[in-house]
Amino acid sequence: MQVPEIVDDALDPADKAWAAVPSEKVPLVPVPIEEQPNEYIRTAWRTRPYGQTGEVDVAAVQRGERLLVRLEWDDSDEPNTEFLDGAGVFFPDAGDSGAPLTIGSHSAPVRLWAWRDRTPMQEALPAARELVASGPGAFRPAGLDAGDGENEGARPDAVSALSGGRWAVVIAGDLAPAAAAGRMGVVVWDGSNDERAGIGAVSPNWVPLTVK
Repeated sequence: MQVPEIVDDALDPADKAWAAVPSEKVPLVPVPIEEQPNEYIRTAWRTRPYGQTGEVDVAAVQRGERLLVRLEWDDSDEPNTEFLDGAGVFFPDAGDSGAPLTIGSHSAPVRLWAWRDRTPMQEALPAARELVASGPGAFRPAGLDAGDGENEGARPDAVSALSGGRWAVVIAGDLAPAAAAGRMGVVVWDGSNDERAGIGAVSPNWVPLTVK
């Protein structure tokens, strides 16, 4: 995927700048049940459908030292209850040869920019968070350990819009890890199906990024 440079900010997914940016349809599959972190989750979800979001439209641009990724997908017709819809993009280390299916591993963690929808009472919370992911549901905030590299300027941000039964979300963060990785994975959580943590839909292959 080519990542063109833009001059103006395009954090709003409805920004007209996105009309000129080519997008790609990225297929998604359920995060493998055998990779879930414990037997309780593996048993509870083994016969229950999850990760049914089949594809997501992905586009990306560079603005200065920021990468902006636009994700668009069909939302479920079912209303959310306890859990809310979410999505994210994640970046491996440059030398990591593993597949994105597990959203990282203990030996090869990935940098995850995670967005979650918010209720009106949650509007004060950040729209997106940077996490270190080392497997399905094994997520922790970046910056807890030396070398995570998170700082105030690098923290991701997001703007989302739900219209006509489709989510459109732009997630923006530090360009450096994306440029170093040269690829990214995508994950979507359907809140109406109680999806969260390692229960969701993920890209089975890396999306290549060509960044200047």
